[in-house]
Amino acid sequence: MIGSIAYYISIAIIGILSFASDYYVGRRLVRPRWGKGAMATYMYFHITLLAILVIIGSIAAHGGLQAHIPILMWVMYAYFLMYLPKFCYAAISWVDYLWRPTGKAGSYAGVVIGLIVIIIMIGACVNRTKLEVKEITIESDRLPHSFDGYRIVQFSDTHLETMFSSRFVRHIVETINQQDADLVCFTGDLVNRTATEVIPYQDILSDITARDGVFSIMGNHDYGDYVRWHEPQEKEENIDFLHALEAGLGWTLLDNSSVYLVHGNDTIALIGVENWGEPPFPQHGKLKEAYPDLNDSRYKILLSHNPRHWRAEVLSESNIDLTLSGHTHAMQAIVLGHSLASMRYPEWNGLYQDDRQYLYVNIGVGCIMLPARLGATPEITVITLRCKP
Repeated sequence: MIGSIAYYISIAIIGILSFASDYYVGRRLVRPRWGKGAMATYMYFHITLLAILVIIGSIAAHGGLQAHIPILMWVMYAYFLMYLPKFCYAAISWVDYLWRPTGKAGSYAGVVIGLIVIIIMIGACVNRTKLEVKEITIESDRLPHSFDGYRIVQFSDTHLETMFSSRFVRHIVETINQQDADLVCFTGDLVNRTATEVIPYQDILSDITARDGVFSIMGNHDYGDYVRWHEPQEKEENIDFLHALEAGLGWTLLDNSSVYLVHGNDTIALIGVENWGEPPFPQHGKLKEAYPDLNDSRYKILLSHNPRHWRAEVLSESNIDLTLSGHTHAMQAIVLGHSLASMRYPEWNGLYQDDRQYLYVNIGVGCIMLPARLGATPEITVITLRCKP
């Protein structure tokens, strides 16, 4: 009950702020009048009122829009595209009232900043389909010589429901196949809510190839926790269906299990755990079940969706050489090398090292909440393993 009240209070606050910003911007820039220019006044206030009603209605009906998340995402994007510039203008142009000698300098500055925000928002939307290939090299004196130069391609967090078309998915697959991979690893969140999201992309995703195969793990979105199921059995059936679909793609799903990769007379271990969840989500990941002898002498690679697992368990209980994670998306915004994701995830993007153990956090290729990525360009990672001299 308290949660519902807070939810609707938030909606009311959004509505009030939106209307207030529209009124303020209208008074300063549109300058309402009933003579000449009355049509501009009429259109401005009615269009913005309609926009506010659509946005608030969409948010309020979120539960009923569960089948239309992509539509809701675009509505939210339209809201920020329309109102972020207005909020910025209102915040900056107030200087004209605080310090009269400025004249209209604050208003002019507000207009410029507002236009810049619009350009940035449009650029962030376009950037969501600009794929970047990042190449890194990791050296280890524990790596068998037969694996020197071994190429791992990692991708993560597709959230297929939010791809909107097959063109970008095909581009992802083609880019992966161009990397001459020995191994392809997918580190979770294949779908956004339900397993059926895979069906339109089956033929495309099944084209991913690597000499030693394609391996995957479950992410928090893959369990159907973001859907209101009528019966618990429906949720279990959804998980089973996703497992079947991934098998149909030719991928090997590592659910708290491991395999050995063999080159010549040498082997390394590839370990995969289910999602290592944080409250309120269940913790499905069981590292010791996946690989009981966590401190043996074999070179080991771990796939674990949530990078917080690395410090919480991997470093303290194992000598696993390389952990590959996703999950953070860098909160889909990196500005001057910084992201709000760092407030929640100590390791949120790129390569991290603790003595001889490494973690790589891939910021994914998909989106959630907004169809936009500001600086946090979708990535495919190519990791080359090298024997340390």
